[in-house]
Amino acid sequence: MASPLAALLLLAALVGVWWFQKGDLAGYRRFKTLDDGHSRRMRFRLWLVRAALVFALPVVVGLALLGRFGELAAMPGEFAALAGAMPPIFRDAKAMVPMLVGGAVGGLIAGALLARMRGRRTLGDVSALLPRNRRELKYTATLSIMAGVSEEAFFRLYLPLLVAVVTGQAWIGFAASLILFGAMHRYQGWAGTLATTALGAVMTGLYLMTGALWVAMLVHTLVDLNGLVVTPLMRGVGRA
Repeated sequence: MASPLAALLLLAALVGVWWFQKGDLAGYRRFKTLDDGHSRRMRFRLWLVRAALVFALPVVVGLALLGRFGELAAMPGEFAALAGAMPPIFRDAKAMVPMLVGGAVGGLIAGALLARMRGRRTLGDVSALLPRNRRELKYTATLSIMAGVSEEAFFRLYLPLLVAVVTGQAWIGFAASLILFGAMHRYQGWAGTLATTALGAVMTGLYLMTGALWVAMLVHTLVDLNGLVVTPLMRGVGRA
């Protein structure tokens, strides 16, 4: 039987996503018109606060209210059937670490080289987000970490779990979360939305195959750091 508390938390989570993406779409349009550094940094701060309120806080409070806070570290039983249908890669955390470190280093190097070759072209409408100086690099780095941790906790664990508890079907939860994750990035245009949705699918697969949420968090964070920190650094941002 569906938990009334889970249903209420699910409704609150969906309202939060709607509020975030609605404000994000309008906010990004305004952000692209900003020229002064102070206004841009204020917008970066606002995004950090909004992400904490919509993604991080609901996960912490919601899981605590459900008595399932420990599932940040252990995959919920509701996901077992889906996880069992996936190839179980590197279930042993010790075996995953070398792979992830090697992949992270290789990915950052490849991203840096790609940034050199592509010049200023970006996939999706994200050019306005790229930092213009050292002070903005600090904000984009923080945003990358915040997005990697809070969005993965929300879209790969919390939202699918609530839907699974309410409907009894985990696959509905993951499908709905993937659609919402992509829609939340529609301010980037169709190319950015498709790329983000594909990234979300990869993160979902990593979570189900490894059983470790931290793996998805780490990969997501590295992808964002590559685009919002490494790539700008390779283009000369932050040089004295």
